[in-house]
Amino acid sequence: MKFITTVLFVASLLCSIQSFGQVGINTTSPASTLDITASNEALPSNTDGILIPRVQAFPVVDPTADQDGILVFLNTTDGSDNRGFYYWDHSQTRWVGFADEWRDGINASGDDLIFASQASTTGTQIVITDDGRIGFGTEDPIERFEFRGPGDNDFQITSANTNPPNVIVYNTGGTLDSPTALASNGEVGSFIAKTHDGNGIQEIGGFRFYMDGMASPGNTPSRFVINTTPQGATTQRERIIVRSTGNTGLSEANPTATLHIRPGTTAAQSAPIKLSQGTIMTTPEAGALEYNGTNLYFTDNTGTRRIIQTGSGATSPTTTSASIYYNVAANSTTDSYGVYIAGAQVGMSCSCAPATALPAGLTWSCYISAANTVTVRVANATNAQITPGNIVFYITAIRQ
Repeated sequence: MKFITTVLFVASLLCSIQSFGQVGINTTSPASTLDITASNEALPSNTDGILIPRVQAFPVVDPTADQDGILVFLNTTDGSDNRGFYYWDHSQTRWVGFADEWRDGINASGDDLIFASQASTTGTQIVITDDGRIGFGTEDPIERFEFRGPGDNDFQITSANTNPPNVIVYNTGGTLDSPTALASNGEVGSFIAKTHDGNGIQEIGGFRFYMDGMASPGNTPSRFVINTTPQGATTQRERIIVRSTGNTGLSEANPTATLHIRPGTTAAQSAPIKLSQGTIMTTPEAGALEYNGTNLYFTDNTGTRRIIQTGSGATSPTTTSASIYYNVAANSTTDSYGVYIAGAQVGMSCSCAPATALPAGLTWSCYISAANTVTVRVANATNAQITPGNIVFYITAIRQ
């Protein structure tokens, strides 16, 4: 009886083998070299499938070229090889896991993750945590994406297209599935700079984009801000503000002109505008403002370069100044003194101020009386005699 059963099994197996060498299991019409059909495709049995040889360790003797591609299932961890399917790659003379590059792991913070094993062997961590954070050079990324390394960490996007590469920040109100307008003056996105101050990580500045008011259909007013941190502080301040109107403020949060500059203070290096001494252009350009260390020039729309200020508003006797002798008697008498200032021209206005206080009752004024000459006039506004004397005046000539 056993013999007959065996013969019938072999016969039925051979019946499924076509003339071109196809084998079918659970089917009489194999569609490939080996075609295994489930017992029931709609309701498969828990035994439907192929059971690959299971091993607890790889063979001590490596397979040969004849076994190139042989498949096994490692059912327990063997050294650095995790549980899973492996095939023999004779060109590499090693067992290669189906998930050999990405493996399960846990970082020092206890986060479950997968990591790139090939990069890990070179000391570089590339991980994706189960909550969606991605780290390059770190297994514990702080932000959603983090690149960390001791050397060159440039970020480059290369393209060869009429549509160039873009870095896009997009923020919306509502939810990702149901976006709405951001809150009024809401922050759209930023490019932030951080550093370490010896005690901890500090955010020191950045480029920030905001809504300039409230967005609505067909209306998305925006504001752009550059922040820096001043000396002796850790709190950032807005330095350049560009509003939706196009007005730009330099340390002015609400610029009301195309360029609105903060006021100066008495402190050094706080002037609103300062021109460094330079060489005057060979050919004047309309609208140009130039300073050569002596004179301040402006070129009008005819291409004529004009001196708009000459002389000095100095604050120490080492700069341009004049020592004036005044001799004024009572009854509102005056005394005048001519001062040479190169570049002064009739038609300019001028200002003058004494370096120290004048005797009580004296007043002063100045005017440009001739080319390169400013006349300073001192008057006695009292009925008393005032003793003559010398005093240093600082003088500035200004084109109207």
